[in-house]
Amino acid sequence: MVKRIIHVCCALLVLAGCSYSVYSNAYPHLKKIRVMAFENKTAEFALADKTLEILSAQFNSDGRLKLVTQQADCQLDGTITDYNESIYSYDSANNVQDYQIRVSFQVALIDLVKNQTIYENKTLLITEQYAVSALSSSKFKSKEEAQNEIIRNLFKAIVQNSLEAW
Repeated sequence: MVKRIIHVCCALLVLAGCSYSVYSNAYPHLKKIRVMAFENKTAEFALADKTLEILSAQFNSDGRLKLVTQQADCQLDGTITDYNESIYSYDSANNVQDYQIRVSFQVALIDLVKNQTIYENKTLLITEQYAVSALSSSKFKSKEEAQNEIIRNLFKAIVQNSLEAW
């Protein structure tokens, strides 16, 4: 019986050491993040508020960093530098079928513990299309959906280039 307990304990110890994670251990001291309101240098007035709201929700659902307003380990700063909406495609009758939104960002993720920049991009451009015609094959059917996807892609770019950097 004692041998069996020892074997089970050994097996549990071996299994406990066999774990895999897609998360990087590059910044194990980072536990809390403060997302600052983005400065908006465009005429798309509500975009900064929407960016803060969606980025905050993405960090909350991601779970790697706890979203806080005080005593953060790292801070995300950003500026929306350009916003452009233009015709992307026409149908066979020369009617507008899709629009493309292009948003340029300046972003910086700063380690407040070690006082260093983890990730910075001063020319991050993210684009997305949306449909204005029923015949369109665009994934998004409204300007708002496309804007929301741009901000979600901004979150992915920040995380992939900082927390997931190998």
